Amino acid sequence: ELACQAVSELRSQPGLPAGAANLIDDAVVAWTRGVSHIGIRNGDGRTLANVIGLAIAVSGRMSGDPQGEQDFRTFSRLTVGDSKALEKNLPQVAAAMAKIFASTEEQTRLDPEELLASAGIRRLPQPILLHGDVSLNGRSFPVMPYVGIPPDCAGGIGLLTNPDYVLTVENFTSFVRHIREVARSERALVIYSGGFPSRPTLATIVRLAAQAQVPTFHWGDMDAGGVRIFQHLERHLAGFDIPLRPHMMDTELLRRFGKPAPGVAGPVADRHASAIAGLADFLTASGLVHEQEEFDPRSPIAETLAPGEQKAPMPRPDPLQ
Repeated sequence: ELACQAVSELRSQPGLPAGAANLIDDAVVAWTRGVSHIGIRNGDGRTLANVIGLAIAVSGRMSGDPQGEQDFRTFSRLTVGDSKALEKNLPQVAAAMAKIFASTEEQTRLDPEELLASAGIRRLPQPILLHGDVSLNGRSFPVMPYVGIPPDCAGGIGLLTNPDYVLTVENFTSFVRHIREVARSERALVIYSGGFPSRPTLATIVRLAAQAQVPTFHWGDMDAGGVRIFQHLERHLAGFDIPLRPHMMDTELLRRFGKPAPGVAGPVADRHASAIAGLADFLTASGLVHEQEEFDPRSPIAETLAPGEQKAPMPRPDPLQ
């Protein structure tokens, strides 16, 4: 009776998807046994209502037209009236989305923050950072290492001249170092993915790469997250017949410089054809990982593009040794 009472108001909400009603029923069954459900403690109807409301709103953003980025707290406040509900319940929102809606294969591979980023919801809206001969609404920028453009202005970014290559970079330190030490002496377009790219960043990467039609690379961590980011970019670029190539992300480098991953390693990638499938399999088999910041930056076109013919970059010396 207490379990049913905890969800009575939630059940009465009009227009709940069938999957949401099923989730409520499952929660009642669990709470009747005195246990939690999808991480929501026994009898906490308010949190369940917030989680379902957030899950429905996130799914709506993903299925509709791309929208501008929104930060966690604003999205949460506008959706359920509690600015901290999303941050407190990230895993529960992702679990609710999977139970209420039919998740795509790609969505099931993403962790909660990556899933929200793909819907344009991030902890704070981040500017799109890029280096190259670019313009904004046809106007060029002063000479500077890189520029930052608000996501709501991303549609105005264009190429003034074609680069020799496009490189997306997962981590900020490696992005800045590549520009300072490599790209400034080349004709390169370098874009910071910000970890898992938001929808505006992803749209910018795809649009500019399609416009450039030059070799396109991604440089990221050699770990499960790095593989997911690479394959996410790869799938979207493939829609424009742009093959994505890994830069300093290969089995030989991981074998030479990788370190044991903390915790228990599990599968890190799907089994579809991918330019990074070999590395993904070796990550799973070896339990090794490697952070990209430990490598000095190198040009992806300085040597032969065949991965097996590239020289292995030496890691930077550890300042503590």
